[in-house]
Amino acid sequence: MNSNVVMDGLDFRGNSFGVEGAESIDGVLKRYFKGIYERGLDGKLDFVFSDGISESFDSGKHQMAMSSGIWYCSPGLFTCSSLYVCASAMEAVAYAMLQNSKFTDLDQSCWIAFGLNCSLPVIVPKFCFARKIYLLFGRDLLDVLRAVKICVSVKGFSVNFRLLGDQLCCQFRGRSYIFPVEGFSLSRFKQATGFRDYSSMKRPSGADSFLDQLRFGS
Repeated sequence: MNSNVVMDGLDFRGNSFGVEGAESIDGVLKRYFKGIYERGLDGKLDFVFSDGISESFDSGKHQMAMSSGIWYCSPGLFTCSSLYVCASAMEAVAYAMLQNSKFTDLDQSCWIAFGLNCSLPVIVPKFCFARKIYLLFGRDLLDVLRAVKICVSVKGFSVNFRLLGDQLCCQFRGRSYIFPVEGFSLSRFKQATGFRDYSSMKRPSGADSFLDQLRFGS
């Protein structure tokens, strides 16, 4: 998974993605993510994780957080029934930009991103439990594996994967599984292992990430 995403066609503050009907990034930040980001005078965006390491977005360049902590926004912490687990804070913002005209309850949802160096399942917060979980991850194999690991961690389990050619070897709940790399998904993992929860993946349309979906207007 590439940690540096270059977005063409942005102004110097990164406010316009050139997508028809999409709200500006500043509008979405103020509506859904107020108080959990920092905006510099030069327009740079910083999302600070619990260990002090930041994810940044500046002049169209996205730097993910090599963090061992978490970032989260919880306006609906005690009232919502939905939790959005995101590949990054900017993926949360991009998803909200794409979807805010379709959903009226996004500002009553919880959003969380786990740092790339985050240890699972040790620090899964209690508010992750007993909610409908939507996993916002891209189409890259590493994105899918990361989503599966987070998904089972929320339930207190761990899972290990090993890549052997065009196959994935998986160790989960004391059993071994083998999956073809091609077409591997969270739903196939659940079907094979019998894992049950209230999670589902939302994938970007025609792009590798929700940021790319904004960029290309897919």
